Amino acid sequence: MLPLTQLKYSFCLLFTVTALLTGCGNGDRVTVYPTKGVVLFEGKPMVGGGAISFVPLSALKGKAAGGTIKEDGTFVMSTYEEGDGSIAGEFRVTVHQITMKEPETNPDADGKKEPASTEPTQVVEKSAQIPHIYADPGKSPLTIKIEPDGPNNESLSLELKRM
Repeated sequence: MLPLTQLKYSFCLLFTVTALLTGCGNGDRVTVYPTKGVVLFEGKPMVGGGAISFVPLSALKGKAAGGTIKEDGTFVMSTYEEGDGSIAGEFRVTVHQITMKEPETNPDADGKKEPASTEPTQVVEKSAQIPHIYADPGKSPLTIKIEPDGPNNESLSLELKRM
């Protein structure tokens, strides 16, 4: 059995070597490129807001990017940190539109919050709702190519159509 001092020394050495080999967690990061734009539906900014994600069409190193679509249709993609962009590659684009809003709560006389209504409220008219196919990661017809330092990565215009 090792003396206590040697055991402590061995543990510290093992910990140091492990830390050096694993690094600070950035070893698997792939370079990302600023990526932003607007989602259009039939030529107008998509209303209601929502979420957008890039699904790789082939095996790529790194993480897939995602983002929030604002109510004016604009979005900024994030991979490792908020707004950092997307890795390079070819992607299928999925778009989820917010069409319903949960009921708001109002405090009653006792201060308890009660729903004003139990039913969700429709916030996007049927005529402005995008087809559900755009939310399907296997069937969305929308694809995009992000290129390293591509001049258009920061001014994307993604056009969705009625089907």
